[in-house]
Amino acid sequence: MEDKNVVLKSVLKSALILALIALFLGAVAFVSFDWAFSALVHSKKEVKVPDITKQSVYTALDTLESANLAIKKAGEEYQPDLPAGSIIRQLPQAGTVVREGKVIRIWISQGTESIAVPDVSGMTIRNAELAIRQVSLTVGQKNTAFSDTVDRGNVVSQTPSAGSFAAKGHAVNLIISNGKSPSANKTMPDFTQKKLSEVNRWAADSDITVQTSEDEESDFPGGTVIRQSPQPGTEVMPKSSIQVTVSGRASEGLDKTIHYELPQGKDSNRVRITVQDGAGEKELMNEMKQPGSKIDLDVPYGGNSETVRVYVDGILVREKEIK
Repeated sequence: MEDKNVVLKSVLKSALILALIALFLGAVAFVSFDWAFSALVHSKKEVKVPDITKQSVYTALDTLESANLAIKKAGEEYQPDLPAGSIIRQLPQAGTVVREGKVIRIWISQGTESIAVPDVSGMTIRNAELAIRQVSLTVGQKNTAFSDTVDRGNVVSQTPSAGSFAAKGHAVNLIISNGKSPSANKTMPDFTQKKLSEVNRWAADSDITVQTSEDEESDFPGGTVIRQSPQPGTEVMPKSSIQVTVSGRASEGLDKTIHYELPQGKDSNRVRITVQDGAGEKELMNEMKQPGSKIDLDVPYGGNSETVRVYVDGILVREKEIK
């Protein structure tokens, strides 16, 4: 029995010695690693962080590389005073002394926030102003013009146009209807994207002369009005003249037309027609139409298959592919 106790004590003693040796070696290894790592870190040179704010990210990369520093994007923010891709701020700040290899965190400008301009044509002044301010735009100039189609006090037209993009806080200018003209003068309609024959009919009925010029570079079918003077809503006196520019593109048998008839009802509707091709989307029409109105609209020549979409009060009601 005593022999077993002696053997057990001897084994425990040996195990204890081995544990102490392992602990000692681990401590030596840790101290050696810590010393080596500390020596490696402190062997790096100290450098002063350069100022990379207001620089583009690409320029900042070159600047930091020359100082043996790294870069990391920490976030993005809208900043109207700096172009998109420029650096708003950095951490550590410029002038801070750091070791080579330090990571500099940056916040990048997204530029000015762009906002889709709402469609306020046909609205009352109050509702139009509310719609504009709700999207962080401002109301600009408010001028008036006679209109045969828009009630007095409602918006005839706007600049920028509906659906375009403007910077946050940008002003939207409005033309407000004065109602129908009390004089014998005529109110200039909007003839853009309509046929020259329609202009000639209106001018003949109004005792007005039409002066025509052609734009042979236009993509619209020949005879389509692409510009006019004066602008829609302007009073035009009998015996006076107006100017229109029409597409001079030669007919190639490829002109395309979209037909749509609005259903009957009590209220007028906003009709928006777009065409999508390989070059993107173009807006062909965006205006108020009376119930039952018939729409015959020429689609610009694109040479490839195109998709025409008709929206009524923002709802897609028709989609057609034209080849």
